[in-house]
Amino acid sequence: MPLKKICKAPGCTRLCDRGRMYCIEHQALEFRDRESRGAYQSAQHGRWDEMYNSPKWRTLRAEKLRKCPDCEICGEPATEVHHMRAHNGDWDLFLDPDNLMSICHACHLKETQKESVERKRQKAEAKRRIWY
Repeated sequence: MPLKKICKAPGCTRLCDRGRMYCIEHQALEFRDRESRGAYQSAQHGRWDEMYNSPKWRTLRAEKLRKCPDCEICGEPATEVHHMRAHNGDWDLFLDPDNLMSICHACHLKETQKESVERKRQKAEAKRRIWY
């Protein structure tokens, strides 16, 4: 028998199946939550679509992978091109060949994770400076 938990809807004490956030009465809220979460993630992912789909980027990326076909970190075949400094929408930095690194998928995931952790650390540090 599956475990039950309390519905996430404010004030509701009904039980819902494990894996569900809401009871049968509040299932519409679960759909709404998933839709809004999906829209947010699409908006975040789509921020740079124009840049990454541009002919200039595609040409530059192909040229970088042709010149340096191996991952610059581990030596495996490179499948991606990584920006060493975050471009944040700056076309000049985005298309700067000196800011690019040929990299395999596994190393790209590691580099992106490190950068994400560093950004979060910097934000937390900035907040601490404001409060102290």
